[in-house]
Amino acid sequence: MKKFIWKGLNLIRERDRSFSQISPNSHLWRQRILDEIKSNWILYLFVFPAFLTVLFFSYGPMVFLITSFFDYNPIRGLMGSRFIGFANFARAINDKYFWQAFGNTVFIKTSETLITFPLSIILSLFLFEASRGYKKIVQTATILPYFISWIVVSAMFKNLLAPSGGLVNEILVSVFKIKPIAFLTTSSTFRWVIILQDAWKYGGYFAVIYHSAMIAIDTTLFEVATLDGAGRWRQMVSVTLPSIKPTLVTMFVLLTGYIVIGPFEQVFAQYHPIVYDTGDIVETYSYRLGLSQYKYGFAVAIGFIQSIIATTVVLIANFVLLKKTNERVF
Repeated sequence: MKKFIWKGLNLIRERDRSFSQISPNSHLWRQRILDEIKSNWILYLFVFPAFLTVLFFSYGPMVFLITSFFDYNPIRGLMGSRFIGFANFARAINDKYFWQAFGNTVFIKTSETLITFPLSIILSLFLFEASRGYKKIVQTATILPYFISWIVVSAMFKNLLAPSGGLVNEILVSVFKIKPIAFLTTSSTFRWVIILQDAWKYGGYFAVIYHSAMIAIDTTLFEVATLDGAGRWRQMVSVTLPSIKPTLVTMFVLLTGYIVIGPFEQVFAQYHPIVYDTGDIVETYSYRLGLSQYKYGFAVAIGFIQSIIATTVVLIANFVLLKKTNERVF
């Protein structure tokens, strides 16, 4: 299976190189694309369901971005709603609650990236060096949280962190003689619960991705390093990490784009009005505006602004990494 995957990746790389040599004005480029699809049709068959999913559920709803320019009323419809131009955007830019939610989003996602990204790299390095049996046990244990929905995770942590009867508070009271802490209803602790939950849920998942890249490293590199007297630590630093740099760069750029995109389901399932000052994110704020206060156009405008900022951040991160490491995603 792994050989099949890497064969597919090599075919894709060869395709990209061949396409880069074709002039956009060449009369042969359409035929080259058709020939490439015919020769690798099974790979495109695997990609097709994901393509349809993205097309209908990501790009399809973008049609309704036009409602951000209207005082939209779903009963009257778009044609019956009043056109107000950029008024919703101006209102969002001058809304202090939007910027408070935006600041919370950036803080939470930046902290999650700074913790989860290096943690998953360290875990993948240990997995790469571990014995086969131990590796399987740890991989299973660390990736399992990824498949648990945020609703279930929130229920688990509500029980664990409950001020009365929660396991964590029972330990704090009985062992450390500390008063019970309401982690999920205290502004200073709520966001850190969200951040640590992300590390727990996604750390193992990203570690598996990096570990898969490590498996593909040419073993002769490690043999040469051993002959040169390099120990396991030196091989990690000088061979393993540089060899997976393209994967690390790709993941970092993608994670950078999510710095301004908050974890809606995770926060929505656990937050409370008492923690709005530190726990309210852009997604939950726009959700309340749209579905609780019926300010649909305003809510869409906020999401539009957020998407523009996220795209800008990704482009900047990609440009900086290209200049610093000569690696890029696109």
